[in-house]
Amino acid sequence: MKTWRLCVGVIVALGFVQLMAESPSPRRDINAVLAAHDRQLLELPDVVGVYVGVLADGKMPCLKVMLARPTPETERKLPREIEGYP
Repeated sequence: MKTWRLCVGVIVALGFVQLMAESPSPRRDINAVLAAHDRQLLELPDVVGVYVGVLADGKMPCLKVMLARPTPETERKLPREIEGYP
């Protein structure tokens, strides 16, 4: 079981590294991305805040959205990625 997880993790990591290497230009700083999109996100129903966080791995930066009342409808309206950041 651990070997399978390791293989999946390596494949995912290699895919991410390849994607980054193929990118024609570096991504903007995540704080600049947040500043450019925070108002747009805050206009969505039940969104009460947005901030820079990290994924569960503790390393990959991401944009986090705080909801007053999480509902399936609101969650469907949230983008899964903004300018390459989850």
